[in-house]
Amino acid sequence: MKRRVKKMIAFGAFALASTLTSTISAAEIVDLVPVIRGEGILVSFRVEEAFDEDIVQAIETGLEVSFRYNVELRRVRRAWFDEKFASRQIQTTVAYDNLTKRYSLTREIDGEIDATELVDNTDAMRRFMTSFESLLLFDVSFMEPNEEFYLRANGVMRDRNVLLLIPWDVGADWREAHFTYLP
Repeated sequence: MKRRVKKMIAFGAFALASTLTSTISAAEIVDLVPVIRGEGILVSFRVEEAFDEDIVQAIETGLEVSFRYNVELRRVRRAWFDEKFASRQIQTTVAYDNLTKRYSLTREIDGEIDATELVDNTDAMRRFMTSFESLLLFDVSFMEPNEEFYLRANGVMRDRNVLLLIPWDVGADWREAHFTYLP
């Protein structure tokens, strides 16, 4: 009886480990750049290796696929935890129409539609889903001159549940870009 329980535990651990390792993504956020212009912070970044075989197959079959990006603005504090000033969520969605052979694309920022496009080119679809140029995401009115801040961004390419119970997001890990606010 004890031997059977040990085998079941060993099998369960192996199944969990193999499931977790199969969900590791190669996606990576690169070129995260904050630019202060006027009264706002413009944010640019892109994601490499966001499209794995499962995602490409889902898109080609006509399923709607969404990527979610979280962007945070934080102030560096020397003797304490860093302070989060603001956070924004960007979601890009693609739906492929097999009849017209076009991709319908939508970008939302905090649930409000920011941009939509209809393209027939796979490269244009991938750029829309993973590249962001000069998005006005944050206000600078609360920032004090000469203070250190940083942006944090991550991406979720797929939401999954491991063993139907444990939420496990697959995507790009957190990336940071530090800067000093000089008005």
